[in-house]
Amino acid sequence: MTVRRPIRVSRRAVLAGIAALAVAGCTAKPAAPPVPRPRASLAPEKDGTSGSTIVQVVAHPDDDLYFMNPDLEQSIDANDRLVSVYLNCGESGGVNKVPGAKNPPKPDEAAYAGARRQGLRQAYGLMATGNHLAPWDVSTETLPDGTVVEVDTLGGHQGVQLVFLGVSQHFKTASGDSVSLPDLWANPAAVSRTLVSTGSPVKSSHQVTHDSLVAALAHLLDRYQPTLVRTLDPDPDMQVHDDQHKQHHDQDGYSDHPDHTAAALFTYAALDRHRAAGGRHYTVTAYRGYYNERWPQNLPAQLARRKADVLNAYGGSPDNGCTFTAGCGDYDVGQDRSYGTGWLQRTSVRYPATAPWLRLDADHRLTAFGLLDGQAAMWQESAPGSGKWGEPQLLDGDGLLPGITASLAEDGRWQLFAERMASLGPATADNRREIVTAVQSAKGGPFGAWTSVGNPESDPDHGRRVGGPVLARNADGTTQLFVRNWAKGVSTRQQRADGSWSDWTDLGGADVQEGLAAVTDGSGRIHVFGAGHDTVHHWAQQQPNGPFTVVATDLPAPADPPSAVVRPDGTVLLAYREAKTARPLAHRLEAGGTWKDEPLDLTPRGFGPLTLLALRDGILLAARNNDGGTSLATFGSGKPARWSSVAGPVVGTAALALDVDNRPVLARLGPDAALHCAPVP
Repeated sequence: MTVRRPIRVSRRAVLAGIAALAVAGCTAKPAAPPVPRPRASLAPEKDGTSGSTIVQVVAHPDDDLYFMNPDLEQSIDANDRLVSVYLNCGESGGVNKVPGAKNPPKPDEAAYAGARRQGLRQAYGLMATGNHLAPWDVSTETLPDGTVVEVDTLGGHQGVQLVFLGVSQHFKTASGDSVSLPDLWANPAAVSRTLVSTGSPVKSSHQVTHDSLVAALAHLLDRYQPTLVRTLDPDPDMQVHDDQHKQHHDQDGYSDHPDHTAAALFTYAALDRHRAAGGRHYTVTAYRGYYNERWPQNLPAQLARRKADVLNAYGGSPDNGCTFTAGCGDYDVGQDRSYGTGWLQRTSVRYPATAPWLRLDADHRLTAFGLLDGQAAMWQESAPGSGKWGEPQLLDGDGLLPGITASLAEDGRWQLFAERMASLGPATADNRREIVTAVQSAKGGPFGAWTSVGNPESDPDHGRRVGGPVLARNADGTTQLFVRNWAKGVSTRQQRADGSWSDWTDLGGADVQEGLAAVTDGSGRIHVFGAGHDTVHHWAQQQPNGPFTVVATDLPAPADPPSAVVRPDGTVLLAYREAKTARPLAHRLEAGGTWKDEPLDLTPRGFGPLTLLALRDGILLAARNNDGGTSLATFGSGKPARWSSVAGPVVGTAALALDVDNRPVLARLGPDAALHCAPVP
């Protein structure tokens, strides 16, 4: 991987620069103490007993709070076992300045690293108990290579643990060079060391290399046996930095911090070893980082407010009642100052199409496809309409990334498509991504080997930015494949009737988020939609089997990727969340290409993409709600739309389909790495 050096502007400096700004109706004045939220279960002994074990791997202390919340707090509420692993100390320049103080303190990297750990204890204490000064059991663990790491367990709550590997963020060698996480990833010969943080029970420094860090993470994965692994973005978007797009924390040419990228790549390398060792099934999700400041806000106000409360607890202050010797938090982050970064009001994942693919097979049994352990997995009903499901059947395909999609051929065979990490290594040429496919040999038969459909980008660095596959059928029955390309546009390729593929074609048009939607309308024309910065972008065939053109929509800006469905009358309906408010919106494509608003009158619930299912008398909509479960509503039936809810956390989004008796069924992949299916109430 080519490592671009970031401009050395610290997160602290940017936060200090926004201290006087009023944003989102909030200012940098000290915030009122956060109000504790009732837990899903108040009994501490219930922590970690849900059956789900979640391991989060991030680069710096607070990456999880900025980029993964509210997901991690919802995991705590669900009584999941939650283990957060921090690769480096985040000691930066070592200055932990109190906002408003006239004179900054002298640099002390060890103390600043320790204060950030205390800030995390305060944040997790608030989320789990309502008390930012809840007691912790602080201990050590010795890894197989002799490295001693700090392990903090929330007192009386065995389900909440923080693991600090303690790698120095900028280790200075004897020659004066600085070694960071990207250097360790890109150069297997590079050597760094751990930093002994003030107040830590770890008292000695230890050498760190590329191989030792992968081995350390693999050891932790083997020990904790996660059912869900959360990490950061391994392949962040490329980003132009100019007067219109100022460079803040992202590295030259990219939309994220290089430490975030390296942390994700180390995580995926460790997962390769963990998978080879065997163990429980798991799923993986990767979160965008500084990318979030460049796209519309997608969290409703109440979730952003709660996220700010947790970050305020992490930021702390010298007078918040703690007595920790290194300091009482990462002072520059508190007091609602995080509102000005643009990261607080948005949470997004690298691969948004993580819902299980759910459809009827040729024998009228509901069939679901998803990913377990980086492999394709298939679940099937035992009989049509039975509602009973067997164990998952693994279909190989190591290295697959979230977003598997399926197509049922006229002869009853399933064809699967996914994006794969074709190779994962330190050099640019060693990091390749490709679109792959696997086809059943016969109806109900085994799947053949996964074969490459290629990548629209010949440059490996560009090819890493490509998104997951999206499919639609042409009027002649051939498959049309779409992916988001490195330039944030859309590329397509057609599989002809004889199985051969056309060349990749760039459809042109404006920038869109990852997460495309494609449908074939009643006339046989394909429509493709993507969420732009200011509106929804639309590519469409003007005639069946024809080329694609860009069609203006003039629709409001989406917060998240759009969802599309074809109604029984053959028309297209589009739904998504409105930017900033997260309010669900729906629009119907009329004859002549005009869009008409479809009244919803639904208040915001949660965030993330919506799921649609066409019924005979309306459209069923599924949305992730503020508690992490799924809320459902039917609209377009002439009756007022009302929400109902299905409890249970979801990894990504839920799926909807009709069973053989035309009953709607909701399917979700849970953090326990299991498929959960139930009739819609």
